[in-house]
This record gives sequence, C-alpha cells and structure tokens, in this order.
Amino acid sequence: MDFSFTSEQEMLRKSMLEFAEKELLPRAVQLDESGELPRDIIRKIADLGLIGIVFPVEYGGSPMGHLARMISIEELSRAYASIGLFLQATPLGLWTILHFGTEEQKKKYIPPIVRGEKIMCMAVTEPTGGSDPQSIKTRAKLEGNFYVVNGSKCFITNGAIADICVFVARTGEGPKGLSAFVVEKGTSGFEPGMREQHAGMRSMIVSEIIFKNCKIPEENLISKEGDGLRATLKTVSEIGRTGNTGVALGIAKASYETALKYAKEKQLYGKPIAELQGIQFMLADMSIQTEAAKWLAYYAAWLLDQGKTSREISKEIATAKAYSSEVARRNAIKAIQVHGAYGTLPEFHVMRYLRDALEAISAGGTNEIMRTVIGREIIK
Repeated sequence: MDFSFTSEQEMLRKSMLEFAEKELLPRAVQLDESGELPRDIIRKIADLGLIGIVFPVEYGGSPMGHLARMISIEELSRAYASIGLFLQATPLGLWTILHFGTEEQKKKYIPPIVRGEKIMCMAVTEPTGGSDPQSIKTRAKLEGNFYVVNGSKCFITNGAIADICVFVARTGEGPKGLSAFVVEKGTSGFEPGMREQHAGMRSMIVSEIIFKNCKIPEENLISKEGDGLRATLKTVSEIGRTGNTGVALGIAKASYETALKYAKEKQLYGKPIAELQGIQFMLADMSIQTEAAKWLAYYAAWLLDQGKTSREISKEIATAKAYSSEVARRNAIKAIQVHGAYGTLPEFHVMRYLRDALEAISAGGTNEIMRTVIGREIIK
C-alpha cells in the first residue's frame, strides 16, 4: 500500500500552503470582521486552475482529480476556511451540468466559471429542510416553451452574488417528480433574498433565492424531467460532502498546529506549557484525531479518483465528512483551552476556527444524516 502523494500532488500541496500563508492568513482577521468575499483572491484561485481541478480540459478544466481537490481545499481552509468553502461550493452546479447536461450547456456554463469570470451557486435547500430533497416545494410548470418557476430556497452559498444558478424544482410528484434547471442572473423573477449572518464562514455570501413567476427556456432543463433527485444526490455527495470534508480537515489542522505552536512558546512556572501533562494530553488527542480524519478524507477522495461513484462509496464519503467536522469542532475547543483567555481574541485565530467548525457540521448534510447513510450501508 502506497500512502505517499505523487510528485504532482506534493507540489500542489506546497504551492497551496505557500499561497494560503501569503495571500490569506495575513488578511483573515480583517476579512472575518468585514464579511467581505475577496474577489481578487477568487480570481487568483481561478488562475491557478483550482475551480476546474476536477473538470475536463475541453471545458477549461485542469483535471488533477478529487484527491488534488481535497488537498487544495484543506490547505486554503487552514488559513481561512471561507475561501476553502468557496472552492467547495462553486463547482457544485458545474458537476450537475457535467454529468447530466447537454453538450451545449457544458460549453456555455462550465468555462466561464472555472476561469473565475462568473460565480455559480447550486440551490436545493428550502425552508422545509435540506436533508430531504423530496420535501422540495418550489415548482416548475411547463407552459409552451418555457418553465414558470415559483418558490424559494434558503442557505444558498453564493446565492446573492451568483451569475448562474443550478436549482432543483418539482415538476411532478414523488421521487421522480424533481427536475434540475439552470438560470442566469438578470432573468425576470429570479431574485436573491436576504443574506444570512452566520456565526462562522463570514466571508461566504449565504442567502435566500426567490422565484416569482420566473420564466426560463425549456432548453434550460438539465437532462430530463425526473432526473433532479439523482443529479442532486450525486453532486452533493461527490462534490459537496467531499469538499466540506476538506474544509473541516483544514480547520482541524489549523487548530492543532496553532495550539501546538502556542504551547511551545507560552511560559508558565518557568517552562513552556507544552511540558505540562494536561496540555500534552490535549495536544495528543488533537494529533491522533487529525491524523485519522486526514486518512479518512484522502481515502474517500482517492476512491473517487479510482472511478467509484457516490452510490458505491456513500459510506466512505459520509464517514469522512462526519468525522472530520467533529474533529474540527473538538480541536478548536481544545485550541481555545490551550490559549486560555487569549483564545477568545481574534488575532489568535482559534475562536474563528471554532465558529467555522460549527458551520462545517451541518454543511452538506448534518452528521445525523451522515450516520443514517452509514447505518443504511452497514446493515445491507
């Protein structure tokens, strides 16, 4: 068994680490306070080929694979998790188009997103809940050559700033009654709603999306009517949950490394607090659990690179997502404990790690849903 990175993957990891420490970490406190999404950073990420890292060359991608994507998101999230989450969320709709869209849709929508010229969102979650797609109430009715859409979505990452939106609406009843569509900014009746003020990931623009008699051309249907649930489950698992795993892993590592550095420097009783057994136990737990989360995350991504589908490895993906997000939360809390009162100050970063970790727990499906997926698979 070979657990080492390829030379290309190791080079990517090092370049992402350097980029994150140079471009993101020095601005993290200011960005977190302002809630600004740094467009200059987004363009640089696109120029590095990161948005298109799992997409084919013919659509402008730089296909290095899912493990490379995991590494990229992880390293960016170690510095500022909001940008890791942006890299996780932006390709969601593109994945749906890549696997279910027409050739015309792929050529039209994928290249400008991976080049960073436009921003995309994927809208599934509604006030009735995000974990049960069959509860979706937004309805699309075919009238002539147009679908007329009415309804609303909530907690949509990039929702208020997206130029292109892939969404799921009800065209019939039951599991086969959901269909996927794409709509562009400026379409009459397609409106962003209120931006949500979340505890963490403060630079991410998360908002409602509202459809009021929104007319979209029939050719904006992705695949065919009834394919919406299948497209959603594949996209959320392969891109959403694996991406969220990378974000959580980055937070977990940052919490551990920041706590370790502080413990070696902070003096108490004439020696570094790292020499105190109580501190060592916390650091040991953080190290153990971060390492375990890393290999669960890498394994899920590696399986996708081997051609496995989300249906075949749903347990592995759910396991990685649930465990990494819980380790991120636990590590952040321990990092605050190691820092003492300093842990509550923004310039020490660890309070931000905790707030971001709390967001990672529910993103891509709550950990209770992950356990439902795991439980269903292990009793087969």
